[in-house]
Amino acid sequence: MKHGLRSLTAVLMAILMLICLYPVQSVFAENTAETTQAEQTAKPKMSAAELQAQGILSVGAKGDEVTRVQQRLKDLGYLDGKVDGQYGGGTKRAVIAFQRANGLTTDGVAGQETQDRLFAEDAIAAPDDSPVDVLTGDVPILVNKDHPVPGGEFFNPADLVQLNKELSSKLVTIKYKKTRGVKAAVDALKEMLEAAKEDGIGKWQISAGYRTWDDQVSMLNSKVRSYQKSHKDWSSSKARRAALRTVAEPGYSEHHLGLAFDINKKGASTFKGTKQSEWLNEHCWEYGFIIRYTEEKEKITGFEAEPWHIRYVGIEHALYMRDHDLCLEEYIQGLEDGSIVNPATRDSSAGTADTAVDTETDPGESSEEPAEVTEEPAETDEAA
Repeated sequence: MKHGLRSLTAVLMAILMLICLYPVQSVFAENTAETTQAEQTAKPKMSAAELQAQGILSVGAKGDEVTRVQQRLKDLGYLDGKVDGQYGGGTKRAVIAFQRANGLTTDGVAGQETQDRLFAEDAIAAPDDSPVDVLTGDVPILVNKDHPVPGGEFFNPADLVQLNKELSSKLVTIKYKKTRGVKAAVDALKEMLEAAKEDGIGKWQISAGYRTWDDQVSMLNSKVRSYQKSHKDWSSSKARRAALRTVAEPGYSEHHLGLAFDINKKGASTFKGTKQSEWLNEHCWEYGFIIRYTEEKEKITGFEAEPWHIRYVGIEHALYMRDHDLCLEEYIQGLEDGSIVNPATRDSSAGTADTAVDTETDPGESSEEPAEVTEEPAETDEAA
């Protein structure tokens, strides 16, 4: 009996000791894990020189290895800049473009996998960057979150002109002097602004026109930084998701076409509700423009309303869309499924019943000056 009691007592004491030791062991384990994580977090990143010593080229690397990579990128049509042995922003963009075209991770770093693919005989060269006639055909080009411009960063619209050389400063202020647009769209813009002037509506300003791939990258990054600055607790991914509600991804912006303009009232902090906005909403269709992003169509276009963003599609298309209350996505879908007879091709003697003939914060910047995007007013967040 005594032996049994001693055994039971020993078991109970062992259990008690385990219970007492467990919290200490848990705390020790947690502290060890935290220390390890802190050490990993505090571990400094390798410099460009250290990475280069391992055969990995990144921004800041220099020398013959960089020259060799740059020359190959240039031969394949990805690099426009100089082959100077300096791995800078231009080389990084070229590497990203190559990686994207060849199905690699787009990090802009020329690691072993990227270099192997770069010097492979079957490496995919850059797409043809010949100027594209964006007004060819009978159907407007659709560019949105699901439909990028063909050729990506190599897309190049034909017949671009500088707005301040085509439009009088007495007619409109061009916020960024090197802002460009396709000639036909600029001509229509000029005609529209002259008509507005005759109606007593002036003080117009163009804040954005054609935008390159790099311009759009700058625009998006600027918006992400803005959100991170105003929301300290936001992660970079959350800030980017928020930015994408108003700013298009590179390649998915209408500004790449050279047919879209951001227009507002000079000196105003808001555009919606101004006489200029009301006139534009009523008359832009008569000159081949549409208000691309409206409140009623946000779920379809994928962007918040922008009363200042106009897109040139041609008079026939614009009037049909106005008279039938269609956004561009709905209109093109109708043309494709046959429910809409294309007003640009129909016989003038038939089908006229379908067409009427009786006729906020500044979002943009020029393609040459992407850094100036920070000057935009608070209301006009940029989209396409």
